[in-house]
Amino acid sequence: MSQKYIIDRVESDYAIIEKENGDMYKIPIDIIKGDFKEGDVIIKNNDEYFEIDKEFTLNRRNKINDTTKNIWKEWYRRTFLKNDLIDRYY
Repeated sequence: MSQKYIIDRVESDYAIIEKENGDMYKIPIDIIKGDFKEGDVIIKNNDEYFEIDKEFTLNRRNKINDTTKNIWKEWYRRTFLKNDLIDRYY
């Protein structure tokens, strides 16, 4: 199984990536194939370059969006409504 990394940020000609165990690395952006952005999941391919794992990235983003939506929904319910009226809007 390939090691996965998350692009944390881009600084000049380098991408700062985070390994699954939390270790951080700095790699040249020219060894990442394709258009990428912060938060994308990449895998190392044959020790030559990194490529975006589109399916894993999409699943990760969807999970984060679902979690965030539920957090705000619960916060709104506890803060303003104190009842189930919010369910009409979500």
